[in-house]
Amino acid sequence: MTAILERLREKMQGEKGIRLIVILGLTGMALILISGFLPEQKASQKEAPSAQEEAVSESADQYRAALEERLTNLLSQMAGIGKAEVMITLSGSSEQIYAEEVRSNKSDHSSQREASYVITKSGGNESALVTETRYPAVIGAIVLCTNGDHAAVQEAVTRAVSTVLGIPASSVFVGKTGSV
Repeated sequence: MTAILERLREKMQGEKGIRLIVILGLTGMALILISGFLPEQKASQKEAPSAQEEAVSESADQYRAALEERLTNLLSQMAGIGKAEVMITLSGSSEQIYAEEVRSNKSDHSSQREASYVITKSGGNESALVTETRYPAVIGAIVLCTNGDHAAVQEAVTRAVSTVLGIPASSVFVGKTGSV
């Protein structure tokens, strides 16, 4: 090993060593430049999201849509509001909690804990058993309604939405629907 290092040191000394370093540096920059012109990977080569990831994303969208629909129906029934439309913003996506099988071994001097997911088979597919789905928190809401330009309506809608969704009044916007 030391013989190889000695030979490298000898080659790097003097003018030849500097030329070698410059040539290697220029070669590296040329390779970087050429890589910019290479075609990107096709979408089919990229890893597609798993069915469970799609289901989690879909469940968050369904959760948001259900909240919007229920809140729209509720607000439309309030006196003085008129027709209402609601949009809700969530903090992220749903999270699934999986069932775990835990084994522990205890001895006099140590303890070991080993956990693994519980796997279920359905239609030839294997997947982890979901015990709970946690939906994302609501972080804001916009309500557009027929009488949204009246202060009393804005206050009533803001209080109702804030109470139902458990968000501060500053995270609720109430406005009048416009005609196009």
